Amino acid sequence: MADEGKVESTGSRANDTAGSVFSRSTPAPTMPDWGTLKGSLGDLANDKSFEPIKDLPGLAKSFVDSQKMIGRGIFLPDEKAKPEDRKKSIDGIMKKLREGGIIESPPDSPDKYEMKFPAVDRFGNELQPNQPLIDSFKQAAHKAGIMPAVAQGLLDWYLNFQAEGEAQEDQQFQNMKSDLKKSWGGLYVRRMEASRRALAKYLGDDGDEVISSLPPAIGRRLVIAFSQIGEPMLEDALIEGSISGMPSADDIYKQIQTMMNDKTHPLNDVSKTGHKEAVAEYDRLNKMYVQLKKK
Repeated sequence: MADEGKVESTGSRANDTAGSVFSRSTPAPTMPDWGTLKGSLGDLANDKSFEPIKDLPGLAKSFVDSQKMIGRGIFLPDEKAKPEDRKKSIDGIMKKLREGGIIESPPDSPDKYEMKFPAVDRFGNELQPNQPLIDSFKQAAHKAGIMPAVAQGLLDWYLNFQAEGEAQEDQQFQNMKSDLKKSWGGLYVRRMEASRRALAKYLGDDGDEVISSLPPAIGRRLVIAFSQIGEPMLEDALIEGSISGMPSADDIYKQIQTMMNDKTHPLNDVSKTGHKEAVAEYDRLNKMYVQLKKK
């Protein structure tokens, strides 16, 4: 009976133990509700950055994305940062911009700049680049850390500026010649030729090239002065017959006499067509003749 009682007692404990195991099992954790969590944030919950977030997975994704953005972000150096810290920060910014393909990188050396130049000038003449100037420009651009596209843009600006300046100088030269034409009248061709001959003799260069390289006011005075210097040279050439198509004083005098002695010429008959023009030509020839005789 005692053994039977023990058995019963043991069985009772076993049942109690088994019953306690199942009745004390831990329940599975539950996911907090996003609305409840957001409400626990107080005033911070009203921040607009939370508006796109609808649940906890959305919050987690937003956090991960923001961390990635911080890693790729660009942050300006503090205003009070030391020069070396500012340089380090700026170098980091430039590195990120280059790695992102937003800006170019300077070439490894000045000679790596590939500069483009126009083949001809506005007159169609072949251009020969000033290589020492170009090399100096490349060195300065590389030292300043200038990107290739920016360097090309600066060079294009300079070439355009230079071309505009040359065009203005050419226009001023043409204006100067027009002014001399008004002053010299029919003697313009003759006096310009005299000036060219004197310039070629004493300066050893083309007359127009020398004159056009000077400021118009100085160029005008130079042309007038050398036209007087070159007049005797021109007279000698006319006598020798080495210049064709340029009248001498004797040639002009003969033209005047021919007009006056021809009774049928419009100069001598006011009723004829062209009389007014003939009088103007007669006056022009007389002025030329008087000017040439003064030489």
